[in-house]
Amino acid sequence: MSGQKFTVSGDAPLLQYLLTLFPTQSRTGVKNMLSKGQVQVNGKTCTAFDQPLFKGDRLVVLPKGVSIARAARDEALEEVLKAGVKIAFEDEYYLVADKPSGMLCVSTARGSAAKSGHRETTLYAILNQYVKVCARMQRKEDLLEGRTPDRSTAKIWIVHRIDKGTSGLLVFAKSERAKDLLQSRWKDLVLERKYVAFLEGMPEKPQGAVQSWLIENPKSLKMNSFREEVKDGQLAITHYKVLGGFHHGRNRYAQVEFSLETGRKNQIRVHAADLGHPIAGDEKYGAQTNPLRRLALHAATLVFRHPYTGRTIKTESPLPEIFNRFEP
Repeated sequence: MSGQKFTVSGDAPLLQYLLTLFPTQSRTGVKNMLSKGQVQVNGKTCTAFDQPLFKGDRLVVLPKGVSIARAARDEALEEVLKAGVKIAFEDEYYLVADKPSGMLCVSTARGSAAKSGHRETTLYAILNQYVKVCARMQRKEDLLEGRTPDRSTAKIWIVHRIDKGTSGLLVFAKSERAKDLLQSRWKDLVLERKYVAFLEGMPEKPQGAVQSWLIENPKSLKMNSFREEVKDGQLAITHYKVLGGFHHGRNRYAQVEFSLETGRKNQIRVHAADLGHPIAGDEKYGAQTNPLRRLALHAATLVFRHPYTGRTIKTESPLPEIFNRFEP
């Protein structure tokens, strides 16, 4: 921990104790230490003048530049949260984000917004800005503390995507090598990918698997599904398990958990339609109802073995509250 370190010698309000520690500082100057986030009590930033201190508490006063850098990182994270995005995991190599429905992962020239000249906010843009700010502030802090800063390019790389209408978890890499490592060993390193969806009606079997070959129609951008292998088709295998039956108004829905053996574009949506029960809100693949005014599909679980550390990283995202509109 950087900064001046003190062990509190006796009970006192925080401001009063700081004034005794820094007798040459004006009262205003000491108050500024607090308001600028320079003071930590037992490892946590404290700005309250009347925060009680007790004998034995650990007190750290950070250099002004360090506290500003850390505040800037906190503000960058706050901007991510304001956009409706949560960070489920982050280290120096990877970042797992929890995306809201309705947000593109990355901009596309095919989108209506792109055609109209309007630039739509994407998950990539939000997270890339966050990573850049954090890296810039870390370099500043390193310089202030006499460490050699990391001057490598700060940006993120897309490892995989989920559809705009789908909410939930996906992983980004913080270097091209980290991206390549995870993508090249995807089948070995990704231990679990589970999605939860609400389908129109109830599948005939409580669990099973759907296998088909998928080809994208270049005009409609829909994925066509073929039971037999076809030229240029991509094999897609999806496992499913019915979790329960639900209602919304007069309509019946099945809550279904999907796990992916392969990861093709629109795979779960296509295979739900192949079951004869499209995902609610998925007009593209035949849904007749839209009770949530969004695609009723959520990427709930992502587990992978970290290529660098060997640790198993397990991230989970609860169903968005709007899914509570379905009633048992």
